[in-house]
Amino acid sequence: MLEYINVSIIGVPRETQLRALKLLNAVLEEGERREIFKFAYKTMRNRWERLNNTLSMSKRFSVQKIAPQFCSFQKVRGPSPAYAWVKCERQEDKDCYSVLKAANIDGRAGSVFSADDHYVRLSLIKSQDDFEILLDKITKLVAEEKGARYM
Repeated sequence: MLEYINVSIIGVPRETQLRALKLLNAVLEEGERREIFKFAYKTMRNRWERLNNTLSMSKRFSVQKIAPQFCSFQKVRGPSPAYAWVKCERQEDKDCYSVLKAANIDGRAGSVFSADDHYVRLSLIKSQDDFEILLDKITKLVAEEKGARYM
């Protein structure tokens, strides 16, 4: 575990690590300890729903279907993934990474994860501003598409 921690923090300045630690300690000291989990779930759930709604207007792109699941807080919850797998549905879009890259959308090619290149993994773990920019770019890409269901 120690080796994992050492490798995973390479390139992150100590000052940044200490700030993050202080922030997490402050969050845990105040109020109910589960509030941070509620905030995280609500944020990620909202992002997933907005991305899913935008891509559902497209015939060119799709996103994986995730069913609600039982969570550790004794509830059944809807999906709130950290990453979205986007698929280019057109046969001519053999390299979905390049299609999205041309629209200035950053993701990771499916081949990086031993998946087909019709897939791209998008990270939903980012600042709210960065997520809004991502969603705006995807919305524009879908709006340019012929035959898309109008938003």
